[in-house]
Amino acid sequence: MRAEKEEPFRSVAVLGIGLLGGSLAMAVRRFLPKCQVRMWARREQTLAQAISQGLADFADTNICHAVEGAELVVLCTPVSTFGQLVEKILPCLDKNTVITDVGSVKQSVHASIGNLLTVKGYSFIGSHPMAGAEKQGLSHARADLFQGTTVALVNPHHVPDSKLLHLAKFWESLGCRPLLLQPAEHDDAVARISHLPHVLSALCARNAMSGDASPSTLSALASSGFRDTTRVCHGNAEMWTDILIANKEPVLKATSDCMNDLATLRRLLEQEDRASINAWLERARLNRSDLLPNA
Repeated sequence: MRAEKEEPFRSVAVLGIGLLGGSLAMAVRRFLPKCQVRMWARREQTLAQAISQGLADFADTNICHAVEGAELVVLCTPVSTFGQLVEKILPCLDKNTVITDVGSVKQSVHASIGNLLTVKGYSFIGSHPMAGAEKQGLSHARADLFQGTTVALVNPHHVPDSKLLHLAKFWESLGCRPLLLQPAEHDDAVARISHLPHVLSALCARNAMSGDASPSTLSALASSGFRDTTRVCHGNAEMWTDILIANKEPVLKATSDCMNDLATLRRLLEQEDRASINAWLERARLNRSDLLPNA
């Protein structure tokens, strides 16, 4: 046992320095200044950029060197690469280290690397901070990215409460509100609140130029409605391909429900059922007000 301290962890290793990894390092620097930040990236150039910005106490392309002595290790690469990273860091981890991630899918992550780490005697607790932006990379990272956001914590492997509370305190220190969920509950929710909106945003952008209007006319008429609706689909396509495949079943269910609802609206339009169309739109307005009461 060690004495109570201000920082929940004395050192954190950030593996992957994109938007989330870079923002995490910046946030730790600002809000947990006594916590040592260690970093790993595949490219020397990325690490050099992070070091030049003062984001790390230690940075290395050798992943074992990066996690050495870290009390918390955070996987900030795409979900599809987690398995490779964990295989590389397993021989270098301390048994008391807490491992977490920032991925937006949890069932597949806990079924793969979560199970592996647990069998090997390590502590893995999933994290998903509901923070991000359509522009990726370290150049778009910022220290306040996590301020006022919810972070889902997922602990199906029953890591002791003491470690779970330390991880919750870590995220709280960066401005997040922790919310404990089960993996399936998390994935079903984010499929509808995050992944489906991205798909529909992409659908609007894909179909905008499918009609008879010229691109110049469409561009001239595109305003705030189109801009706001399609903003999120400007994100990295490769990253979102990973997300949709990793959360395939909940996304398929959400898209199926959406297609049925759209078919209902088509039928109401064909019938020119004004009252039912109004009720359809009003239900959407009320749902948004319930979900985002302050928006």
